[in-house]
Amino acid sequence: MKIRFGLVLMMAFGLGMEGCASGGAPATGFPEARTRSGGSASGVPGSEAVSQGYSPRNTENTRMAETFLENAGREDDAELARPIYEQAVAASALAIREDSVNPLAYRLAAMANIKVEDYQAAGSNFDRAEELRPLYQFEFEAIREEVWIELYQSAIPSVNSGDYEAAAEMYVNANAIYRQRPEAMIMLSQIQAQLNQYDEAVENIDAALAILDSDIVLETDEETVAGWRELAAPLPSLRAQVLAAGGRFEEAIADYRTLLVDDPTNTQAMRDLATMLIQTGEEQEGFQVFEQLLQEPTLLSGEDLYAIGVGFYQGSSYRSAADAFRMAGEKNRYDRDSIELWARSLQLDSAYADVPEAADRWIELDPSSVTAHLVLAQAVNAMEDTERTGEVVREMEALEVDVSNLSLTKYGDGGARITGQVTNRLLDAGTQVTLTFTFYSDQASPVGTLEQTLAVGDENMAEVFAGEFDSPQVVGGYSYEVRVN
Repeated sequence: MKIRFGLVLMMAFGLGMEGCASGGAPATGFPEARTRSGGSASGVPGSEAVSQGYSPRNTENTRMAETFLENAGREDDAELARPIYEQAVAASALAIREDSVNPLAYRLAAMANIKVEDYQAAGSNFDRAEELRPLYQFEFEAIREEVWIELYQSAIPSVNSGDYEAAAEMYVNANAIYRQRPEAMIMLSQIQAQLNQYDEAVENIDAALAILDSDIVLETDEETVAGWRELAAPLPSLRAQVLAAGGRFEEAIADYRTLLVDDPTNTQAMRDLATMLIQTGEEQEGFQVFEQLLQEPTLLSGEDLYAIGVGFYQGSSYRSAADAFRMAGEKNRYDRDSIELWARSLQLDSAYADVPEAADRWIELDPSSVTAHLVLAQAVNAMEDTERTGEVVREMEALEVDVSNLSLTKYGDGGARITGQVTNRLLDAGTQVTLTFTFYSDQASPVGTLEQTLAVGDENMAEVFAGEFDSPQVVGGYSYEVRVN
């Protein structure tokens, strides 16, 4: 399944770095986590003094497993080798059953699991073998990392093609085999965030950050660690976002506060913190954070201003919401959604004298919206402008269709999805209507169009539409025109 990126989550896949986990590696190789001079010879933290544990013991079943592994290894044909490796899996399972504390049995099981691509079982059996005989970790370190590298590299084509579920499976397998490097954890956490697997994403973020805060970095060369830190740079922000998306608001608030201690100018963190505070009942503090943001509107994007407006709107602070939506509309005159909410906020605040400016701009982008005309008519009527009220009502009554429930989903990697409904007002049933949407960039430049044609139903019946606009450019706003065919 391919995932279209949303507006919030930051991805750090390193696209184009073919075969590279830490950055800068050639396509033919992979940067190994090189041990610094003076560290342990094995590269395993804490290897200076390790107990021997249980001794490996050969049995009929372990010898059988070893024989199957050797025989399969001589086969050039992978299809012929696989059933032999499966026999090795079965023999090692018998060895474990007959002696559950024989580390050799688990070692052989792990090696056989790798050959049949059961990486979860392999990781578990490696772990158990090391638990029973800690000295094995020195032998397994290179084996496990080599398999990890192969799995990590095998995920790159899926990442580059956008097949993130397939990539996630490979990263899960890589982490099961080897947990002394953070790259797969970082990549997996971001995919899981997109798949709404929030708790799992947080677990992988925490695991990756724990590696960067452990003695492992002391045993690893500085270049590799620098690559790890660069790849992990978005994780603190992502963790806060994922906690919020997963409904873990108190934890998210704590993370956002920490982010702002580290960087008081982080507008994204301020925006999200205010939203969380409002959602958890701390409205006044949330409004204060939003007001602080609005003091520096030049530092804010249209998306920032829209989100601030939504926060005020949801907290029923309509005057402040109107100010934020107005500023968003000033950033991009085609930001239809902000302009609609600007008009609605003014209406709810009973600021009728200010409504016409916003409503006129709304109608310019959304010409067949009965609601837009109604908001304008109510405002001018409240101001006792009889002439303008009659003019707007006549325009509304002449609308052949009502376009409503418009929803624009902007994709972070370009393009958008538009949905809505068309209600028949004056046309014969079955008449075809074409909506031509024009999409604009954040700089208000046109980036392309999309047509949606549908047949209307009986009078007052609504027909739903949905369309995908493909473009490499990020969409900042839109307008439409209606044509009766």
